[in-house]
Amino acid sequence: MRKRNVVIAAVAVFAVGGGVAYAAWSSTGAGSGSVGSTTSVNSVISPVNGAGGLYPGATVSFQVTITNPNPYAVAVTSISAGASALTADGCSEGTVTSPAVSDQGTILAGQSGTYTLQATMSADAADNCKSQTFSLPLTAALVSAA
Repeated sequence: MRKRNVVIAAVAVFAVGGGVAYAAWSSTGAGSGSVGSTTSVNSVISPVNGAGGLYPGATVSFQVTITNPNPYAVAVTSISAGASALTADGCSEGTVTSPAVSDQGTILAGQSGTYTLQATMSADAADNCKSQTFSLPLTAALVSAA
């Protein structure tokens, strides 16, 4: 009986060992991957606070926030100059101006940045410019900050 167990064990070892000795089949694959780019979403400039204290010839600071709704960081390369429109009370167009600024840093994806700008009332502003709120249209130039 012992001899029979040895023969069965030897056959089993040979069968297992023999299976390991065979080479595996190999193959290769070919094809392509596919990716797509996103699109940019325009940012929004919003006033943070309305600075007061303007009078003919005066300059005040005011703040705006620029939001970055994109899934990537953007660099604020510039914020345009702004000039006031004609007011309902007849204060002349361009009575209040804001100069352009450049190189304003980076806004992370989905975040906002706050910027301090300057506004100046012209020295010859008329009386109908008293107690007015002036809106200065601004445009920010943004580029992806890769």
